[in-house]
Amino acid sequence: MSEILDNYLFDAFANASENTFIYVCDMNTGLSRWSKQAVKFWGLEDEYIEDASAVWIEHIHPDDRKLYTDDIAAVFEGRSEQHNCQYRAKDRYGEYVWVECRGSVIKDADGKPTVFAGMMTRLDNQSKYDELTHLLTGTELLRKSFDDSGSLMLIGADGLRNINSRHGLRYGNSILKYLADAIVDNSPGMEVYRFRGDEFAVYGKNVSVQEMSKIYNKVNRICGDAESAEGLISFSASAGIVQVMPKDNAADMISKAELSLLYAKEKYKTGMSIYSEEIEQKQIRKNTVSETLLRSIKNGCKGFYLVYQPILSNTGDTVVGCESLLRWNAPNDAIGNCYPDEFIPILEKNGGIIEVGNFVMREAIKQASIWQKKYKQFSVSFNVSYFQLEESQFVPSIIKTIDEYGVNPEYITVELTESVLNVDTNLVKKSFEMLKSKGVKIALDDFGTGNSSFWTLHNIDIDIVKLDQSFIRGLGNSSTDIDYAIVESVGLMCNRIGYKTVAEGVETDDIWRMISKFEFTGLQGYLFSRPVEIGEFEKILTKYSMEK
Repeated sequence: MSEILDNYLFDAFANASENTFIYVCDMNTGLSRWSKQAVKFWGLEDEYIEDASAVWIEHIHPDDRKLYTDDIAAVFEGRSEQHNCQYRAKDRYGEYVWVECRGSVIKDADGKPTVFAGMMTRLDNQSKYDELTHLLTGTELLRKSFDDSGSLMLIGADGLRNINSRHGLRYGNSILKYLADAIVDNSPGMEVYRFRGDEFAVYGKNVSVQEMSKIYNKVNRICGDAESAEGLISFSASAGIVQVMPKDNAADMISKAELSLLYAKEKYKTGMSIYSEEIEQKQIRKNTVSETLLRSIKNGCKGFYLVYQPILSNTGDTVVGCESLLRWNAPNDAIGNCYPDEFIPILEKNGGIIEVGNFVMREAIKQASIWQKKYKQFSVSFNVSYFQLEESQFVPSIIKTIDEYGVNPEYITVELTESVLNVDTNLVKKSFEMLKSKGVKIALDDFGTGNSSFWTLHNIDIDIVKLDQSFIRGLGNSSTDIDYAIVESVGLMCNRIGYKTVAEGVETDDIWRMISKFEFTGLQGYLFSRPVEIGEFEKILTKYSMEK
């Protein structure tokens, strides 16, 4: 018998709960094992089952089978990382019971699926009402039959995890209660559920998605007034809305609303989106990209590489350094081109940014060691995500790598976007102190795009300010008074404070001439070069007479 199926871990978990059933399948043989409790409750013939999918599908309610098979197919085809859906299954007495089924595939080193394992949790005996808000639970929503047209909205508090971390769970619960009350007060005659976690569901019979979106706008405004109304901090909410038709499956509609909510959070940070097939296709692509990225990381960051964009002196005739930028060749033809603005947020969400960030750091410092031997005072910068700063060993690993390659740290620059504000300020300061004590320079990238740019300059010790390219490019438009004033002011201010400055997005001679009037110390943009690989970059160094 397969050691995958017969081991002490399975036996240990099999009896963990009377309401949870576990299963595991050896995908090489097609043989699966189910816990004895599952065999008894569902009336299965044996603990060991061949072709369990064919057996289990007969237990699933006919109306829920497509939901189940679509979700399973997404996992086995690599479009989703986990199987996670709720449906009705028939017990040994022929009665249908709501269950939540979760599972995942384990792959070997070659990416071939070898094990599929998971668990089912009974939902039928869970409480009907939520203890905190006294609203109906998500289980009740899943049991609902839609007999009329209408709309369903999932709405949730943004950043509740950070709120809980800063203020405690009791305070976070006050936020949820406040949100629940705001939803109920502004959706009279509708059904409101505490779906799960920070998410609430609103169903409106004969309510259009446009009417539901107006309810969202009212609720979100109330969330913004929480500070003055209840002494809470003001917060925001995001929502996903889907149109419901008679006989629509509740689980299917919830899934579509969930997709829309996730899309709103990712695209707008806070806001609302209405379900469409386009949103669903984008989510499918995101899942495919995420799975492929993780596979690339597992294979030694295969497919990732760096390109380099030169930074020139203010005169535009000498290269003084470069910025290292990450690129990725997706091995999956179905993905096609995948650029950093797409794959980096995915890496930040699936946790891959830590290992890829280490790859970027090592490759950039390694290349810096080569160029520093050939050219005097040549600076190389690389970007760091705030997720990396949260890793206690990341900053020491930068210092260790600098020593390993014998690089002059005074010509290594760590670039951070204003997302650095998402972590604790003391953590950022401590990290920067360690780097600056070694001689490493700190640059604030995309300056001017966030609400706290000047706060950052006031509270965090940096060396270089890189003005966001949107302001520089604006100089090339017919109406440039505002951008001109911003660029001029930033250049003068940073010079007075003692910061070096880099103007990003220099794309035309006209913009260059304007920039030359200001006191920027570096220029970066397509006028001089796009980001290129090492061979092309060497040619640029020759073109701009880099001093050896």
